[in-house]
Amino acid sequence: MSTASPWADAVRGVAERAGLDPRRVTVEPTGFDADRPDAARHDTAEYRAEAGHLMIRATDAVAASVALARYVRDHLGTRLTWQQPRITSTTSPSTTSPSPLPDAPRTIVSSPHEVRYYLNVVTFGYSTPFWGWARWEREIDWMALHGITHPLMLVAHEAVLAETFRRAGLPDTEAARWLGGAAHFPWTFMGGMHSFGGPLPARWAERRVDLARRVLVRMRELGMTPVLPAFGGHVPPALAGPAPDGDAPDGDHTAGDHPAGEIEWQGWHIPLLHPESRRFQELFATFAQVQRELLGPGSGHYAVDPYIESVPPSGDVEYLRAAGRGTYRALAAADPEAVWVLQGWPFHYKGAFWTPDRVAAYLRDVPVDRTLVLDLWGEHVPLHQALLADGAPLAGRPWVWCALHNFGGRPALFGDLRGLVRDVQALPDGVPHLRGIGLAPEAIENNEVFYELATDLAWDDAPRSPAELDRWLERFVLDRYGLSEPHPVRESGTGSGTESNIESGTESGRGPVPSGLSGEVRADLAQVVLRAWHTIYSTLYGEGRTRSVPTPVIARPWAAGLPFPAQRSAGEAIGNAPPTPSSNIDAENDPAVATALPRLDQAVRELTVVRDRLPETLPASLPNPARDLLSADIAELAGHVLAQGTRAHVRGILTAARAGDPDGVRAHMRRLRADLLRLDDLAGARPETRVSTWVDGARAWGDTDAERDAMEREARSLVSVWGGQHNGLHDYSGRHWQGLVRELYLPRWQAWADWLADAAAHGPVPPDTDPTPLRKRIVEIEETWRATTR
Repeated sequence: MSTASPWADAVRGVAERAGLDPRRVTVEPTGFDADRPDAARHDTAEYRAEAGHLMIRATDAVAASVALARYVRDHLGTRLTWQQPRITSTTSPSTTSPSPLPDAPRTIVSSPHEVRYYLNVVTFGYSTPFWGWARWEREIDWMALHGITHPLMLVAHEAVLAETFRRAGLPDTEAARWLGGAAHFPWTFMGGMHSFGGPLPARWAERRVDLARRVLVRMRELGMTPVLPAFGGHVPPALAGPAPDGDAPDGDHTAGDHPAGEIEWQGWHIPLLHPESRRFQELFATFAQVQRELLGPGSGHYAVDPYIESVPPSGDVEYLRAAGRGTYRALAAADPEAVWVLQGWPFHYKGAFWTPDRVAAYLRDVPVDRTLVLDLWGEHVPLHQALLADGAPLAGRPWVWCALHNFGGRPALFGDLRGLVRDVQALPDGVPHLRGIGLAPEAIENNEVFYELATDLAWDDAPRSPAELDRWLERFVLDRYGLSEPHPVRESGTGSGTESNIESGTESGRGPVPSGLSGEVRADLAQVVLRAWHTIYSTLYGEGRTRSVPTPVIARPWAAGLPFPAQRSAGEAIGNAPPTPSSNIDAENDPAVATALPRLDQAVRELTVVRDRLPETLPASLPNPARDLLSADIAELAGHVLAQGTRAHVRGILTAARAGDPDGVRAHMRRLRADLLRLDDLAGARPETRVSTWVDGARAWGDTDAERDAMEREARSLVSVWGGQHNGLHDYSGRHWQGLVRELYLPRWQAWADWLADAAAHGPVPPDTDPTPLRKRIVEIEETWRATTR
């Protein structure tokens, strides 16, 4: 068996962890002929299977892994996802000979995109902060199987930064205090905050560096280019002064020419070194050295965004030009081949500041080919036409279109699937120098249909039209629930060629009937799930659904009025007004949210019928754990219906209070309480939606009770109050998790209803009723919940 490629064993490892017998998989490198059309593609792979053996030839390990995923999907009937990372084993542990794999014709898949980017800085707060190696290994496999080439990698950055500050003379205790806790550290990295949470466990740095090394080794084994963090100039006050000799690195400026400035975010004030100052250049060089010592050689791609959601210390174009020039000078000194990966996010989030002349000035002295600009929220607020087209401020710079999709990990089912296909297909038109596409979600492991489609779209077998998307979605649904057999695939790999009826909710013909289900039963169940998904697709994943449908459950009751209209929109800047009481998205003016609920409730019932008719134990020929996936989807969809239905109860409480009817207030609160308890029970059925799972992950990093308790408080803070009581991010990361619903949201709503009922006993409650007693009680509930430890 050939292993001529240095990455063949890495790909076979992915295959083995996905449930395939690696003895039945051969992986070989290939250059592909230069005169072939697919030679222009950046990554290309082909597979075929015969005599029970799978053979993959590819230009690189990621392309080979994508080919592996395509074979598993198209010939074993399993799409490998976050929820379904493995197929049923193809070999028995008691046998020594591998089980044969189904034959497959030669099939080619390729990508026109050199870069397939993945992850957001804050994903390392909202999803990954407490992961260990087992979970990271699974995620790296997911990346490879989904074609990711450039993943952001921030694990252990706090350890690198702490050692950098120590070498600069900052006492360890001051560095630890400044860096704060684990889940909030991404915002410290971006210069958004500091000194919140913690202290980190004594062995945190040691354990995180060990984890980071393993993550980087595996990424590099699979041919990925990790995007590593760089130093942005955010420092504790003790390090904000000039270097001792007062000279700039090249001797042409004094330190006084570039004094440290300050930026602000959510009430935190952060000293910021000017990138052309000697202090910045020296600290950057120290940082780069420490990072190499702890994590190994650089990757050539570095993320640094000094002003991600803050206004720079000066709006003067020469100041900004010098800042960009100094940042690149430090990068190039540390790594002459460095590519500066920067987000276009500030130019949207602080658009009033970032005028075209300021944007252009910031990168004017940075070589075009040494930048990679991420159009971070491309599916909702694309910036490439305004920033990167000919004549625009950043014209000529390489860029990557990204879908951001999720904010804060909030429980929203949404995504404009047709818009996603349309936008990606249109990318090559109008704006030159596109290098690829990517995903930059704030949190992952949600809305699998959106992320599966988004990653498929980077390859040439992706849907390109509404009809092809319908066929893609039909196959996704039937594979997900073990109701389809593999179908023949054309060698070009550009579609199934079968007629789809996802729009009408009926099933098109498939191949042989899976064993364990009669043909009639299978056809009936397929028809039911397609009908349910037609409803889901046309409502939650319909056209224009680029913003999440908010959950009123996590809205913060704060006065004698509806809390919903006061909630700000995720992704939009917070102004200078007093902090808003919640960061959920207002859906009060979207009637489609309410009118879809009866249809979605029926879809829940239909999926439940299918689940209950499946065999308790599916045979080996149906590798998808259909019952588990159906149960998970049912719980999530039912949770959406329940949560949106609570709006009526909240309005009922307020109407009764306006009428001076305390009994009516209490009656509506009993209904709200019943629905919230049902929602909590639904969430408890799955480990990934229990707050205890999140807390357990955090506590696992501590060695003593005190360390474990500190980690738990950090974990609880992020998904509740977020930061301090006076920030604008309350409930930004709220979730439909068991423990959050019952122990935090329900008590808050109960306190609101009790307050209104007491007031209504004395007559109608006007909107301007003094909310001071209520607010004191709400804060008490929140602080008690986040301070609780086990």
